[in-house]
Amino acid sequence: MAQFVHAVDDLMRGGQVLKNDHASFVSRVVWNGQETVVKRYNHRGLWHSFRHTLKGSRAKHNWRYAQQLLALRIATPEPLAYVDQYRGPVLWQSYFVARFVAGPQVHQILRDESVAEEQKQRVHDQVLDLLRRMAEHGISHGDMKHTNILHDGTGVVITDLDGMRIGGTGWLRRRRYRRDVERYLRDLAGLRMTSSPSQGTR
Repeated sequence: MAQFVHAVDDLMRGGQVLKNDHASFVSRVVWNGQETVVKRYNHRGLWHSFRHTLKGSRAKHNWRYAQQLLALRIATPEPLAYVDQYRGPVLWQSYFVARFVAGPQVHQILRDESVAEEQKQRVHDQVLDLLRRMAEHGISHGDMKHTNILHDGTGVVITDLDGMRIGGTGWLRRRRYRRDVERYLRDLAGLRMTSSPSQGTR
């Protein structure tokens, strides 16, 4: 682990970069013989760092949320580690490491014309069932866009737990559940609108 911590940025730059913006850097890398995805939460100013020093890093929250989902048999990439990097007493940036899951994103399946409609319907039903099971445990995802849902060949796998929430009163849980479903369906409607012009030219 010590070697990983010292080499993590070089490993990420040498891996398959999946995302790189001011908030985070995500890369698929091979670590200790394992295919992993590493997400670095970048330093975004002193106020941001002070706040997360007090409430805990986003990497730590992701690791904890993933453990809770797996304990409930809700599929998410297996969390392997999180690393908090400090400068003095202040949390500076953090890293979340999870096992890589092979499989397409849900939107790739739903927009693929070679995929049978029955299979698309099964995937759609699996997503809604996943959201329902999460809601039964008072869990909401918070960012249910299609790029955050994978399919590993047997079922859907939920990723990117930054916006996840657990608990709350009954009305708040129901509100969060509705928002998750509406966010997912909004992407689904967008996919249908995107595909409709090509269908009309056949």
